[in-house]
Amino acid sequence: MIAFDSALPRQIGDLLNQQGAVSRKTCCFVALAVLVSGCSTANISYTPRPGKDVPQTLKYTDGVGTLSEKDETRELFVYSRFKMQGPTQPTFTIGYANNTAEPVNFSTDNIKAYFRGAPVQIYTYNERIAEIQSEKQAKQVALAIIGGLAAGAAAYGASRQTYRSNYSGSVVGRRGVTSFAGSNTVRVYDPVAGMLAGAAVGGATVLGIRQIEYNAENQEQSANSILQLNTVEPLQMVTGDLILKNCCDPQPQANDLIRLEVTASGKTSVFEFARTQVKSR
Repeated sequence: MIAFDSALPRQIGDLLNQQGAVSRKTCCFVALAVLVSGCSTANISYTPRPGKDVPQTLKYTDGVGTLSEKDETRELFVYSRFKMQGPTQPTFTIGYANNTAEPVNFSTDNIKAYFRGAPVQIYTYNERIAEIQSEKQAKQVALAIIGGLAAGAAAYGASRQTYRSNYSGSVVGRRGVTSFAGSNTVRVYDPVAGMLAGAAVGGATVLGIRQIEYNAENQEQSANSILQLNTVEPLQMVTGDLILKNCCDPQPQANDLIRLEVTASGKTSVFEFARTQVKSR
């Protein structure tokens, strides 16, 4: 009588489970690469503070406060573009009305920004578009490289599988019981499985690149609202967004201020916003 114990079915099942886990991890890795832009959970609010030296009006709409200042030559207003914003690149909307009899040029050159007393650059439209395109290309190249490596690894792993099994037993004969043991190794090459695995990861990479493209298009559409150079005719108004570049400290401090100095029609007005963190409950 021969007693034979083979672990081949169980080992093949384990190997297939491992292969599936590797494929899932690879796809997840490629998908996570799309998120290279990062995210932040901090929410910042910007509360307008009316000036003490010059009369300024503060009015609220849906919880957003607007500071305005008016005289015989011009009217200005500024408010936080969003009720709550991320910790960096705060955005404000500004409006300028020309009350003189002559046309006036108005752009981001008329505005200076300060954070904690230090100057802060304001994005121009061209700068912001160039930055969006540069970030998009960098993300797509990184994702393509990661995706290519992942697809190659998945294809190689799926097309070349090795199965090992151990066996042992005993034989009862005239001279008693004889034991035996050994192992079998089977190597399988399946190019079709490799192509399918590589295509699956490659497809995820393509979707990730398209998502990056879509996100960049949305950012460019948002950049269209940035204040650009306009000749403001008498009794006309222009509005646009101001995005502060490389600002600000992700960790707000007490008495943090954003200060905007706007020069138009020969006069300079100051608009201040207190920066505070909104704590989530």
